[in-house]
Amino acid sequence: MPRLSALVLLLSTPTTHALAAAKRRKPSKPKTSEPDYIDIQDGDVAWQCESVVETLKSGGVGVIPTDTGYAFCARVNEKDAVRRLLDIKGADSGKKPLALLCRDLAAIDQYTRYQSRTIFKVLKKALPGPYTFVLPASEHLPRVLLKNGKRQWKRNTVGVRVPADAVCAAILEALDGEPLFCSSVPVSEDGDQLVCHGPLDEDGSWCSLVDFVVDAGPRPIEGSTIYDLAADDGPVLVRE
Repeated sequence: MPRLSALVLLLSTPTTHALAAAKRRKPSKPKTSEPDYIDIQDGDVAWQCESVVETLKSGGVGVIPTDTGYAFCARVNEKDAVRRLLDIKGADSGKKPLALLCRDLAAIDQYTRYQSRTIFKVLKKALPGPYTFVLPASEHLPRVLLKNGKRQWKRNTVGVRVPADAVCAAILEALDGEPLFCSSVPVSEDGDQLVCHGPLDEDGSWCSLVDFVVDAGPRPIEGSTIYDLAADDGPVLVRE
């Protein structure tokens, strides 16, 4: 169980995430409706993502690239959108936590609580990058009433990320620093994340459940390295 000093040393060593060898393809057409499909080309990324940002601001749910794969996302303060995100992931039990995609350390500071100067140095050194850090949640992290009306999705901790991905960064910047709740898009048998094979069930299709898909080409599919910095007995490597 690594201590903070070992964690700082570990983060000084670059981590390689191999790119997925998946084909770049448009999501298969769902039975009921098709999301807006944005195929990112060379040029002004912010301009190409303008419609995505407007959809998110209007309470939409979609799929965007990060430096560790594609992710379902919704604005953190759009409760209806977050409920939809939880439904997509089958997270009604509250046991499948959503993480926060943050623009910078300032956003992390708003939605988490930590006192340690060493933890701040770790975050500053590692981010942006392919890491998720679990920290105590602050009072700014909203409660979400689940659709059954009987329980709330509320965690004492939350995973935070600042991805090193130009498209993701442009979207977060256009949202004026408001984080996005996110959860990884499942990978198909051939390693492609942009195929509508459903997280809800074997025969389901997530394409009919989202409002947009931003395709920026192949991304790593291994997922982020996760450290729990909220544990009482010191940092814990949750996933390498």
